[in-house]
Formats: sequence, structure tokens, C-alpha cells
Amino acid sequence: MLLVDRETMQNIDSYAINEIKIPSLCLVERAALSVMENINLDIRHSFALIVSCGNNGADGLALARNLLALSKDCDIYIIGNKNKASKDFIINYNACKNLTENIYSIETIEDMNFLRKNLDRVNTIVDGIFGTGLNRPVSGIYANIIDLINEKNIYTISIDLPSGFDANGENNYGSYVDSDLIVCMQILKKGLYEDNYFRDKTVVCDIGLPQIAIEKFVNV
Repeated sequence: MLLVDRETMQNIDSYAINEIKIPSLCLVERAALSVMENINLDIRHSFALIVSCGNNGADGLALARNLLALSKDCDIYIIGNKNKASKDFIINYNACKNLTENIYSIETIEDMNFLRKNLDRVNTIVDGIFGTGLNRPVSGIYANIIDLINEKNIYTISIDLPSGFDANGENNYGSYVDSDLIVCMQILKKGLYEDNYFRDKTVVCDIGLPQIAIEKFVNV
């Protein structure tokens, strides 16, 4: 079984984007569609997509855009400074703004109370806060939101990794999302494989990273 740690996965991504010249937006779209393929849309009809402004959040917004195109009920909650967002996040954010008015920034205690109340109206949470790049325990509003997600006990899908969970399995002493389903991108992360609880909840999906990029950093 092929496994990668955080640094190796980042190297593969970087090589595919910067050397092979695969547009990162293409990988974002493949990631979003991979998540959607693992959602039972017959019973998953209302979604709260909770995203940060980085690459994992871009995947979440691309998923939101595809769900909205199917007329699914979606609320989008954004954590962080949109002025520092990735370009792929901004592209999908601008598209989502034209498809729904239900986009909210979560910054204050009042925002948290709004989120707490609104989550009760959905039957599915999508966690697009942090992905493989996280290398420290979460804190502040991020930890508060992760704790709220867990408190609500609503069916939760995490993109690539449960937010707050260490891809290397080394720093899992803070808050992390207690996911019901983890859609892991391209290669299983070492931390997920070593965690019996999450390993059985994980599916690995091909998002189009070429074998040549993988073989440059991993002994296949």
C-alpha cells in the first residue's frame, strides 16, 4: 500500500503544478468531484460547507459550486481573511457568490452563535478547513469551530483529512474533526493509515496527479 507523509505529498503537488504545469485549478476540480462521487445525494440534501481560505477551502468551494449546480441546499461558512485567500479559492468563491446568497464569514462570538443555530438545519457538514499542510495543533476560532462540528454530531465529510488531524500522525493532541467520511486525495496519508479509527472511514480518490510526479518522490 502506498503511503505518504506531509512533506512528500507537498513535493508531489508542487512538482505537478510547477514543473509539469498542471493547473492547480484542475486538481481542485478533480478533488471536488471526487468528494461528490462519494456522497449519497439521495439522502444528503442539505449542506453546511465550512472552509478556510486556503487550498482545502478551495476544494470545499468547488464542491459547493457543483452541489449548487444540482440545486442542493448549501450554506457556506468561511473562516479566515479572504484578502489572503489562494487564487483557486477566489475563483470558486466568485462563482459561488453568483449561485447563492448563503455565504457567511465566521469571525466573532456572534458569528459562532449564528453558525451553531444554523447547523441544525442541515443533514451534512463538509469540512474544508485544513488539509495535509497543517503541521501544528489548531487554536482560536478554528479550534472552536472544530469543537462545534463535533458537538453537533451531524454526518460530516472531510476533504483529504479531518481538519486538525496531522497527516504524519505526530501532533494529534489538539482539536480535530471527528469525521464520518474522509475523502483522501490521490495517496493515503501516513497518519490516517496508522489510525485505526479513521482508516476505516477513509476512501482514496485519484485526482489526476501523474505517475511521473509520484514516482519522483515515492518508491512505487
